[in-house]
Amino acid sequence: MQSKSVSMNDISKIVWKNLFLIIISTLIFGVIGALYAKHEKHTNYESVRSMVTGRPYNGAAANEEVQADMSLGETYAKIIESDDVAKLARKTLPNSLRKKYSAQQISSAVNADLVTQTTIIKVSAQTSSAKDSAAIVNAVTAAAAKTIPQKIPSAGNISLFSKATASEAQSKTSPSTKKLAIKGAAVGFLVGIIISFTVTTWAKLIRR
Repeated sequence: MQSKSVSMNDISKIVWKNLFLIIISTLIFGVIGALYAKHEKHTNYESVRSMVTGRPYNGAAANEEVQADMSLGETYAKIIESDDVAKLARKTLPNSLRKKYSAQQISSAVNADLVTQTTIIKVSAQTSSAKDSAAIVNAVTAAAAKTIPQKIPSAGNISLFSKATASEAQSKTSPSTKKLAIKGAAVGFLVGIIISFTVTTWAKLIRR
């Protein structure tokens, strides 16, 4: 049985066909990724208000007192994010926002982070509205300032920074159209390689 010889022209055709398939697959998946991102795209707004705990630090024990207050930071943060504070904060919100957000939703929207090596706690609220985020973070920090001393009698004085405003809210849009398009294109590139390899291999087997 004589084996069929493969000419350079045949090889060239196979290469170009595979390359075309890979390019088409890459483009298709890239477009799918971009369209998905546009469909799922949404913008959240984050408002921030900080609070600081402390007391007059005097005498030889001043450093120890500062360290003690700093060590309570994690506890304060958990209280700020708690349902108790969220329920109290909700009571102070306008009626329109009380209808829109439950105490659990308020608690989920709030995040409290410690500022390293300080007694400052950065409290943030993230919602789909800049105005709502500002109102919630202001209500939560005010409620926390009342709740923390009740739960921890040894807590120092609590001072609130200036109120958050809607104009200062930071917007964040996700998912990124560019990132998903690139990821989709990468997947399409791999799929194209697999398909082209499979087609070429299958064609060879049939010819045999």
